[in-house]
Amino acid sequence: MARTLILALALGAAACGGRATPAPTIGNTAAQDAPAEAATGLRDGALWTCQIDDYDPQPCKLSRDGQGWRLAKLLGSQRFRGAVVFREDGARFLGEYFCPWGDCTMAIDVDFTRDEDSGAYVGQARTDGDIQPPTLRFQYDEPNDAAFGGAGYGGLTGDEQ
Repeated sequence: MARTLILALALGAAACGGRATPAPTIGNTAAQDAPAEAATGLRDGALWTCQIDDYDPQPCKLSRDGQGWRLAKLLGSQRFRGAVVFREDGARFLGEYFCPWGDCTMAIDVDFTRDEDSGAYVGQARTDGDIQPPTLRFQYDEPNDAAFGGAGYGGLTGDEQ
């Protein structure tokens, strides 16, 4: 009986096998450091915050095209999109102001100055239209950049209507 018990225990141990060494875990780290300009939000697909007059701020997207930077306010009943050129003391924007569900499209030209305290770019639009040109504001907002899935999420271009 003792011999049978020992044989059964030996067969049971062999059938279960030993414990395999677990594979090393893969860390959740970036493959490379972020580019230096990422801290300021100057990277393709970064989500910024844009504001028209005193309306609530909305997400906007800064992206690269073949010639330079484009800025597009992505949400809201009033939007803008166009080319932006950054310079030491501010930025210059040439584009259009439009309403996706109405008729308010007009070309706009804005010289932005940069507020050193907040980092925001603020400017009064010049237009070819007959309505009061809006005051526009945009700034990099790190929490907003991580919202909505982060830079590049959903392929939003600002041309959606």
